[in-house]
Amino acid sequence: MDYTAMEQYWIWLSSVEGIGPKRFYQLLSLYEDARSVWDALGGPLTPPDMKFLGAPVLEKLRAARDERYFYRLFGRLDQLGVRAVTRLSDAYPPALVSIYDPPTTLYVRGEGALDSERMLAVVGSRRCTRDGQRAAREFAQGLAENGVTVVSGMARGIDSCAHRGALDGGGQTIAVLGCGVDIVYPPENDRLMAEILDSGGAVISEYLPGTPPAPGNFPARNRIISGLSEGTLLVEGAKASGAMITVNFALEQGRDVFAVPGSIYSPLSATPNRMILEGAFPALCHWDILEHYRWAQRPGEDPRREAKPVELDADEAAIVEPLREQALTFDELSAVTGFPAAKLNSHLTILELRGIIEKVPGGQYRSYA
Repeated sequence: MDYTAMEQYWIWLSSVEGIGPKRFYQLLSLYEDARSVWDALGGPLTPPDMKFLGAPVLEKLRAARDERYFYRLFGRLDQLGVRAVTRLSDAYPPALVSIYDPPTTLYVRGEGALDSERMLAVVGSRRCTRDGQRAAREFAQGLAENGVTVVSGMARGIDSCAHRGALDGGGQTIAVLGCGVDIVYPPENDRLMAEILDSGGAVISEYLPGTPPAPGNFPARNRIISGLSEGTLLVEGAKASGAMITVNFALEQGRDVFAVPGSIYSPLSATPNRMILEGAFPALCHWDILEHYRWAQRPGEDPRREAKPVELDADEAAIVEPLREQALTFDELSAVTGFPAAKLNSHLTILELRGIIEKVPGGQYRSYA
């Protein structure tokens, strides 16, 4: 990729380990631009006004002021097919300019637009319920089908389901990583990352390629997830979860917050329910978000009722109806229906084969039909 000379110096400075956004912008407040920082380090003595960086970072910065480092950096980006988007570039997302500590440089894989007018973050717990997984997929799919780019963090659980739903909806999705864009994390998401890129989406990070995942990186990357987006949808999440960090960033950034309500007895729904009480917009389906932004008009028939009713005989209905309300064990179903074990087992097998019910953790059955 071609960069202007000023962009090259900007990328160089932002690539140095220890030069995060705060130190980067501090240096730019002291010097005219990144090239001036390079020039100031050309002498044998360290400029006094750089001493705020501390000895370890200063040593790394001096070591990086080297043409070999410079050319290795850009050669590596080209080799990986990664483009560096700086705040000097027209491709830098306008939505990030106004947030606190905007990333100095974004490393991008893929062709997904970072400045789409319709972008929404979908976040939630890594340890999510089946209902949470389903909600994330269905919301993201419905949003993607209506031209909304779904933004998430490609973490286990809700994030991965959101990306998957967007792909199922034939739309674009952007994954914001807490490591280099050349690293798949978690590793089981290698296929998901490939599909995101193949579908015209993007994988982005403020961390230099090769940067391994580290606990401190993930809270920081969450400000980018919320900052890119018009609003953030919380599907499930505990009070101290990473998802709530994203929600708090969204509130600080003046973005909208939506929450999927859940059972008052589910620990993972306690926070979304509380957020709704405190003013978050309740979202029962993707149309609630689309209509909020006037991105699309809900069809005359409620899309939550569009599916054709499943045809059941009396015995099957006696099993399925209670499973639509809550998950039950075999013994609980036997008590509810009054069916002998052999009869109940036969019906459960047939209903599972038809895709009307499914087994869930804890030896229970559940129906979403």
